[in-house]
Amino acid sequence: MAITEQRLPERSTKFANWKDEYQAKLMDASDAAKLIRSNDVIMVSGGTCIPHDFSVALSNRADELKNVTICLGLALKLYDYMQPQYREHFQIETPFVGPVERMCLEWKTAQYIPVHLNQLSLWMDARKPNVTTFVVTPPDEDGYMNRSNFGGLVPRRAIKRSDLVIVEVNSNTPWLVSDDLKIHVSEVDAIVETDADLTEIPDIPITDVERQIAHYIVDMIPDGSTVQLGLGGLANAIGYFLRDKKDLGIHTEVVQNSIMELMELGVVNNSKKNINTGITTGTFCVGNAALWKYVDKNPDFWWTEVEHNNDPYVIGQYDNLISVNNALMMDVTGQVASESIRHRQYSGTGGQVNFILGAHLSKGGKSILALNSSFTDREGKLKSRIVPFLPPGTIVSTSRNDVEYVVTEYGVANLRFKGVNERIREMIRIAHPDFRDELMFQAKQIGWF
Repeated sequence: MAITEQRLPERSTKFANWKDEYQAKLMDASDAAKLIRSNDVIMVSGGTCIPHDFSVALSNRADELKNVTICLGLALKLYDYMQPQYREHFQIETPFVGPVERMCLEWKTAQYIPVHLNQLSLWMDARKPNVTTFVVTPPDEDGYMNRSNFGGLVPRRAIKRSDLVIVEVNSNTPWLVSDDLKIHVSEVDAIVETDADLTEIPDIPITDVERQIAHYIVDMIPDGSTVQLGLGGLANAIGYFLRDKKDLGIHTEVVQNSIMELMELGVVNNSKKNINTGITTGTFCVGNAALWKYVDKNPDFWWTEVEHNNDPYVIGQYDNLISVNNALMMDVTGQVASESIRHRQYSGTGGQVNFILGAHLSKGGKSILALNSSFTDREGKLKSRIVPFLPPGTIVSTSRNDVEYVVTEYGVANLRFKGVNERIREMIRIAHPDFRDELMFQAKQIGWF
């Protein structure tokens, strides 16, 4: 719902310089939260760029507000406004589901928005938020601030269209080299200062199964390739096993700690990239303080908004683009479930399909999906992740029409342009040995053979 009366002076108000304007717009988090009204639609950045002090202050006003919609993704802290007792006051909409969002979905304080990551701008075009808030760096000498780690997931055109822009200045957040992520003091309406710690996301220990999967995938990545690694522990683990490669390039949606290590070792130097040569390109970064220090004002990176970065036609312009993403489960014909466990939303569609399609458009490109062949359920029973049919309610993230390579700890299957019967044999071949006979028996019972 649009704002019908002005909450703050017009942004066009004249100031002698940006420093005076900064001081005029500076306020406490509680005063910034008082600017929010019932029925507002608020676009909030994700991850470490969710403004902490403002979120706490907004929670303190929960009883006063009704029907406030908050659009965010990958929350790293649970704020009071997310709690079930405020269901009538706040509703969260999210295109990505992490641990916090899973709780909110269970509480019915959030709903999942199915959308490819490169279409976040189109979602915001349709949703029309009238308030935007996010974390920024302190301003530079010209009055420009930087939208930092998750800024590339917040469309600039949606910011410009918002009636109210609230930023939280945090000196702990890094400056990412980018034109897209700059925002001037004159472009915002309210400024809050904080020294809140950024929540670190530690590396998940690498399992023996992931180690074996990584070895297969590493053999599929030639020296000089441009690589995309998806979000999560397995993709990050694969990155660490690329240490013996040479002259790799990176064009990816998310930069994690493994990419930092490969750059420090000289394995990633981007020298063979046919565009953006010498530069690692991405949209957001997930990791710890060491990564934030590394990316801060680092000219070896170039960050763009996700609408551009994840455009399959942009991705396809890179020669030898190798896309590596994760799956939770697959059926024997190649349908990929990467975001839900039955009907329960576990993560999100993300940019998986963006990069799979982009890899197909790339000269010499290759699309790889990594999958643990099995899992142990709550009763301690081993179950196959490769199944004849996906369980009822399971969401198909990637169509079998677009699947190329599938890798488990038992090998590599190439499904591209294969018939259904051949696909089934390939998938059974890389399934856990305990389930291969049963999978073949069921395939025959179904009538595929």
